[in-house]
Amino acid sequence: MKADTDPVIDAFRKNEQVKSVFWALFVAMAGRVLARVLDPATAQQIVGIISSGVP
Repeated sequence: MKADTDPVIDAFRKNEQVKSVFWALFVAMAGRVLARVLDPATAQQIVGIISSGVP
């Protein structure tokens, strides 16, 4: 059984709301990971840089 994934991928690419949710989750997870690895102040600066470049 094969599924045609191209229409689904195209729909996600064109949907701005999905992009916004993806980037919000990405930035949130990056912040949590960085806060565990680095000190919180440095993690906040890095997340700020990532957030400013997100479309």
